Amino acid sequence: MKTRIKELRLEKKLTQESLAKYLGINQATVSKLENESTIPDATLLIRLSRFFHVSTDYVLYLSEQRLSADLLLADNMHLLKKYQHLISLYQKMSPLQQQSCYRFLDNMLDDSHPSGL
Repeated sequence: MKTRIKELRLEKKLTQESLAKYLGINQATVSKLENESTIPDATLLIRLSRFFHVSTDYVLYLSEQRLSADLLLADNMHLLKKYQHLISLYQKMSPLQQQSCYRFLDNMLDDSHPSGL
């Protein structure tokens, strides 16, 4: 069965090994999936679609539409709930804790960028 796994992996500039590590499978399995010598089981197909933020139909060439409206809505609702939780935690902090939290997050972002960028 033809899949878009290789195409999606290359879009994200990932190696087979790095994709395999994320999915909890070995690199040989990713290679077999990309070469169409095996097909992903339902669980792996769902993990692939979530990782690449596309529908399972898109992964399997059953649709040209990357995301269905239902999937977009579900993903947005999940993010909204996560953000609401973070905001509620932040609001429970004292002003000093909020300031410390803000500095911590700001420093984390500064540390993640190589010098000079």
